[in-house]
Amino acid sequence: MKRRITILIGLLGVFVAVGLILPALAKVRDYGSMPSDVVVFYTLGVVLAIAGIGTAVFGLRKRQAA
Repeated sequence: MKRRITILIGLLGVFVAVGLILPALAKVRDYGSMPSDVVVFYTLGVVLAIAGIGTAVFGLRKRQAA
């Protein structure tokens, strides 16, 4: 059960990160460069995505005691 929760938390982190990254990239597309108000959300999204992927992979690769 703990393994499933770890995987779900990782996937939730990835989905939230995508929700932060995609609007930031849309502003970059509109402006042609990265405005200063977007940098925080983009950076936070990238960090959250890396952490979420790491957590999900940890949950998938975690060995169970025999």
